[in-house]
Amino acid sequence: MRGGISMSVAPTTVLLVEDDPADARLIQDALAGTGNSPFRVEWVRQLSDALERLSGEGFEVILLDLSLPDSRGLDAFDQVFQAAPDSLILVLSGLTDEETAHQAMERGAHDYFSKGHVDAHWLPRALRYVIERKTDRGSLQISENASAR
Repeated sequence: MRGGISMSVAPTTVLLVEDDPADARLIQDALAGTGNSPFRVEWVRQLSDALERLSGEGFEVILLDLSLPDSRGLDAFDQVFQAAPDSLILVLSGLTDEETAHQAMERGAHDYFSKGHVDAHWLPRALRYVIERKTDRGSLQISENASAR
């Protein structure tokens, strides 16, 4: 408690699906150092593990690499999207698969990030922006539905 205001903001739950330990560490470190909007990151290395985790728990955000040992490209995205249609799915792309990332966005991904541009300042801000955008859209949808009655 600071200044009489409770600072107990529930952390945003993030499922990181990334097979490269160095990339995973970079992303985890980037999200660990955020004070007022914490992220709880759970890391899995392959699609089968991600699907297992998604069947048991809801995640607000899924950071999905499209080059996994047990699945590649849009097939990985389609399976995650089917398992977690209400989650924000953000595709992690390397320099070579930007076109695939664009196709994933056409199928329902909320955004994509180039793994070469992950840093502790930019990634948390980008995630918060996407989360706020989804929240705003959800609120707009609710108010449109209410006024249509």
